[in-house]
Amino acid sequence: MTDNEIYQSMIQRRELAYRDDQIIDSSYYNDPIDHSPGRLAGNSRIAGDASPEVQSRVIDAIVSASERGGLTPHQTAYVLAIARVESGFNPDAAAGTTTAYGLGQFVDRTAASYGIDDSNRGDITKQAEALVAHYKDNAAIASSRGKGEEYIYKYHHDGPASEYGGLALSRKHVMPYVDAYEKFVLDHQKSHGVTPFDPAFDARNHAAPPASARQHGDGGVLRQGARGDAVGELQTQLNQLGYSDLHGRSLQVDHHFGPGTKAAVESFQQANDLMPDGIVGPATTRQIHARLEEQASTQAQNTQQSPARLDDPSHPGNALYLQAREHVFRLDTQQGRTPDQYSHNLAAALTAAAQAEGLQRIDQVALSDNASRAWAVQRPPGVRDHFFDRHASVDTAQAVNTSVEQSSAAWEWAIQQQSVQAQSQVQNQAQGQNQQIEPAGPAMQIRQ
Repeated sequence: MTDNEIYQSMIQRRELAYRDDQIIDSSYYNDPIDHSPGRLAGNSRIAGDASPEVQSRVIDAIVSASERGGLTPHQTAYVLAIARVESGFNPDAAAGTTTAYGLGQFVDRTAASYGIDDSNRGDITKQAEALVAHYKDNAAIASSRGKGEEYIYKYHHDGPASEYGGLALSRKHVMPYVDAYEKFVLDHQKSHGVTPFDPAFDARNHAAPPASARQHGDGGVLRQGARGDAVGELQTQLNQLGYSDLHGRSLQVDHHFGPGTKAAVESFQQANDLMPDGIVGPATTRQIHARLEEQASTQAQNTQQSPARLDDPSHPGNALYLQAREHVFRLDTQQGRTPDQYSHNLAAALTAAAQAEGLQRIDQVALSDNASRAWAVQRPPGVRDHFFDRHASVDTAQAVNTSVEQSSAAWEWAIQQQSVQAQSQVQNQAQGQNQQIEPAGPAMQIRQ
């Protein structure tokens, strides 16, 4: 390996873009990219959309940061696997639906805890070091709870006490890459040497939490009247476990421990043989974590049982895939070619794109005039005006070289993003209703 070598086996493809209606105001997705001379920059904010040269140098930066942080080759491989799934090694990747940004896709609050702010958000070295520091923290949590290393990415994705499907994602999209990446790291160290351990690494990459984040109550105990991020996390956890306020409604995640949150805590305590005093101390916290982990384990088992490929008849996206494949095969026949693996790849890529665009079926597949793009089309029944058609398109050359497995993962990602958007809309509607029926009070707006 040389400083200019392209690590072809590590290079990631460009993922799907966000739709305009998915992008929130606080997102960095539409911010201009810094293309200053000498800076490693992505082509766009989309995961994986960085040149092979940029991705390769980002990988170098992650390996070097891991070595400065004292990680083993295996641990370094895990960090690389996290960066792969989070950003596709694009240092400028940003989510449209949150403030997630960079190699590890840290939202603003997480970024701040590792010393990242607007002044250094685009610094590749800082991003890499923060990702390593976050890995070390999550590994420590997993170890303290007696959990395997698959939980490290779960905590990265979900947080240490929430459940957003991170365990299943870890088992499916992180753990399978670690062994191969470890071999890459060992080869990298042979050719590049090992960056010396930096004793100041941990101190440099952990910022003191803001005062508002430390206001968790007396000695870590939460009770009515408390405010802060810990309360917001508690409200999210109780919602995930199905506990509601006095009126049977989901808790508003407003970071304020009010009567509704107290009622939900009491219900949880009563259901778990705890004293129903509405105070969240160590015993209640442990029980909440235990119930969340049970829930995560059940969901992970269900996910593992589901098929991973779109061409599996039992896959939930198989019907859409078969429609795409039928039309792709028809194009093959029209062009005098026999359907092959490229045909299957194109059909799967169109299926993932169609899912991301909200198409419910594929009535036609067409190529652009120069065949550089392939289009999936959904036509309203009984309507001839093409103005009402719905479309999804892919780059043809890229699509035919994208495996069915990769497109199946993209389909799953699209489903997850649509679920997140739907939950956000429900929460926003609920907050709007609450604002209409409740008297106005002092509020603080927090950018995620």
